[in-house]
Amino acid sequence: MSKRTRTRPLPASDPASPPTTDLFQAIGGSAKCRELSTAFYARVAKDPILRPLFPGETFKCAIEEFAAFLAQLLGGPSQDTQRRWWLSLHESHLRFQIGPVERDAWIGHMRKALSDVAMSDSMRSSFDELFDHASAYLVNHGATASATQARPEPSDVHAEIASRWQEQRALDEAVAAVREGDLHRTMEIIAAPPLHAYFLRSRSIFANFLGLLLGSANLAMAEYAERILHQNPDLAHERYSGRTLLHAASAAGNAPAVEALLKLGVDPNIQDEAGHTPLYSAANECRGGGAVVKRLIQAGAKVDACDGVKRCTPLHMAARRDNVDISEALLECGANIEARDSLGDTPLCRRSSEIVVFWTFAGGRQHHLRVAQSSVNHQIGHRGCKVDVTRRNK
Repeated sequence: MSKRTRTRPLPASDPASPPTTDLFQAIGGSAKCRELSTAFYARVAKDPILRPLFPGETFKCAIEEFAAFLAQLLGGPSQDTQRRWWLSLHESHLRFQIGPVERDAWIGHMRKALSDVAMSDSMRSSFDELFDHASAYLVNHGATASATQARPEPSDVHAEIASRWQEQRALDEAVAAVREGDLHRTMEIIAAPPLHAYFLRSRSIFANFLGLLLGSANLAMAEYAERILHQNPDLAHERYSGRTLLHAASAAGNAPAVEALLKLGVDPNIQDEAGHTPLYSAANECRGGGAVVKRLIQAGAKVDACDGVKRCTPLHMAARRDNVDISEALLECGANIEARDSLGDTPLCRRSSEIVVFWTFAGGRQHHLRVAQSSVNHQIGHRGCKVDVTRRNK
């Protein structure tokens, strides 16, 4: 990193910091967050304007994610926020076309849901103002919208929720700056009071943001992320969105970050919520990444780990993604080409195009291997080893 790139340190959580209003407990914890989310989506399910925005048969995922967002906003424990996949509230709604009509329908149902759920008057009025501002902020089509609700009576709850909304807005701005590759702006936003306070209070959110930085194609941004990690080693062991920073760094093919995380004692076989290891993340998400694969295995990663529901090994996923570099690295480290997933398929059966593996043997030992392109519906036999590659990925 350039010596000119400087930033205010971001220390670990300070247990001596004065406590803020415990909004999470004040509303009733995770049960109340889920109750509000369920009440809201029960109304959305019957709305002719909003229902088409959710093509799924049920609202299970939407209910879980909104409940996780509420828990995150209110300062709930990290285990209650794992279903929150998005850092940016703005980004999470870009897939929807939201105009004034959709916004009015949304806020109308939210106000009715707030009336359905028991909570203090100050909490209800503060939430009403929050959602009024948030729904106006998320309009991305047609005329812009503005908040219309009168401000509630001043209270500690109102002040705290208003502060949390400013923190979320700052987080959205920081995510946008990272997407744009604007390191200077990113550093400014992180050092400013709203996001600085948010990251001190919520280490899982900080880890999630650091994962975004580690995955940046901008080299300076990735180096900045490593500096933050060295200043905040506790983040190496934090979970967010069901995974860890080692999963994120591996998926990004960020070898220096993988090395740093391993040195901080992260288990190379740590699993995400789906039972997948960082090695699987590299094979499934990274383009290239052979060096990361070799380092993880050198650190003790199980080359044929297959604890996910579909029992796929990293080699299954590398073949499916046509990732030659990772396929070669896995095979060099002893990956089992005959491993079977839950459907009974080998890695070659899961390839998405024409990756074929050749072996040559000398003296009973593997002497050379390479991953090459071959035509579909082709069988290769060599020295008694015959591999059927006619099956396509299902």
